[in-house]
Amino acid sequence: MLTQPTGYRAELPLRGWLPPAEVCCDFDGTITQVDITDAVLEAFALPAFREWEQRWQRGEINSQECLARQVELIQADQTTLVQFVADLPIDEGIFSLDQRCAEHGTRLMIVSDGIDLFIKTVLSRHGLSHIPVFASRLNWDLDGRPSLSFPYAVPGCQSGAATCKCALAVPSGLSSTRSVYIGDGQSDWCVSAKASKVFAKGNLRDWCKLKGITCEPFETLTQVTEHLFHGKDTVT
Repeated sequence: MLTQPTGYRAELPLRGWLPPAEVCCDFDGTITQVDITDAVLEAFALPAFREWEQRWQRGEINSQECLARQVELIQADQTTLVQFVADLPIDEGIFSLDQRCAEHGTRLMIVSDGIDLFIKTVLSRHGLSHIPVFASRLNWDLDGRPSLSFPYAVPGCQSGAATCKCALAVPSGLSSTRSVYIGDGQSDWCVSAKASKVFAKGNLRDWCKLKGITCEPFETLTQVTEHLFHGKDTVT
């Protein structure tokens, strides 16, 4: 478990400590306690969505195709979906992470293989709409049918993700020596080797161990915040 250094005082970080320049954070299963896309599909999609999920798990299709096909099976309008996702539980450590990033001039952004409407709905519900979001875009045609577009997809993405987090990291400077990535799943693989510090749980933690990538294990974002901003070490 991550602990505070002896003698720590929040207003006086340890000499030589520098805050991270940028923190990129996954959303589903990292900021939320459940995968919101999975929850929506379970509640509102035709059962065939599971077949697409199984094909993705077998490696027959990539995440982009899987999500596109699954979203087409959703049988609900936008208002219904917004009402459903608004009150799904979150890791309340996101509030302290957001606050401390703001205090230290650290850029915080969300990079997700999920869906923008769901993410922005949750953020708005909790007063966090100011955090930039990079995710797949949910669209509606004139008949009210949903579809996805992928403004941040990249052909050949290592993770086969709908949003290539690795590609987003390069222009934003995530490869610098004071960068942090926080995640929990397969879509986080392609970026985990590029951040100078990785906080990982779930599938990502297992993958980092398999690949020999140094990471800090975590269970809550409160732990991540304490580790980053308590002057414990310089992010290098």
